[in-house]
Amino acid sequence: MLLNAKDILWKGIIEDLFSDFLYFFYADADELFDMERGFEFLDKELGELYPGVDVHHPMFVDKLVKVYKKDGAEELLLIHIEVQGYRDPLFTHRMFTYFCRILDRFHKEVASIAIFTDNDKSYCPNTYEYNSLDTSTIFRFKTYKIKGQDREMLENSDNPFAIVVLTVLIALEKSEGRPGEVFNLSVDLARRLFRKGFSKLKITRLFHFLTSYVYFDNKEMFINFEREIAAFTNKEKPMGITELATQLIKEDGKEEGIEIGMRNTKVSMITNLLLKSDHSLAEIAAFTEVPIDFVIEVKNNLPVADR
Repeated sequence: MLLNAKDILWKGIIEDLFSDFLYFFYADADELFDMERGFEFLDKELGELYPGVDVHHPMFVDKLVKVYKKDGAEELLLIHIEVQGYRDPLFTHRMFTYFCRILDRFHKEVASIAIFTDNDKSYCPNTYEYNSLDTSTIFRFKTYKIKGQDREMLENSDNPFAIVVLTVLIALEKSEGRPGEVFNLSVDLARRLFRKGFSKLKITRLFHFLTSYVYFDNKEMFINFEREIAAFTNKEKPMGITELATQLIKEDGKEEGIEIGMRNTKVSMITNLLLKSDHSLAEIAAFTEVPIDFVIEVKNNLPVADR
């Protein structure tokens, strides 16, 4: 497992597709939220609630987002994602603690949602109960278990976030050791993505999420995947994943700003892999789809103590 790679991908895709995220998880999103007012991501404020605690824990991702309701009220949405997923007896207590701290800090309505990405279909805790003498409380929060979701329903969905969920389902297949099935599912999902009619910018971000989250560690399989992509995108020869993303951006007329964003994402991923894994520079370059010189440049810019 490449530590801290998937949590970076999750953080990025939530910010990139946040309105789609709301529509996906809340059927009445149009009635609840004032989408035109936008959203505010409170990563800094969330980190300040837990001084001395590693808020970049590789097992989960937390996002705190300020949203605006149709009635004019501000609401804070705490999104918690178990990136690897494991049975944690303290999980519900932790969710309750997060809720209380956020409520106390901001004095605004708070809603919590936990997304589980693990392979254990029976693990999906959604309630914290406290009882002591005559004092008691019950705290319930929204949950979503990716394992076991209806694949056909997701494939037929017009919401871009369904592609994110399908990508995680494919990654779960990979973790169970079925590379051939994973290859076919990945190619099929890529085809669906290009046919959905999403904006080129969303296609680019989702395609990057798919290829990075699943990731073919078998070089021959990766080359075959690129060939399949070339075939149904009408390219004369296989185009590298990053090259294809760049081409889509150029066609969308938003090259400069997005290329900077993609570079920053790559730097963040490479930095985490350098600090948190024992993979070689060549392996990191292959995973992040950059030249090895780029990885070396990032490494040389790290503080001396971290090199």
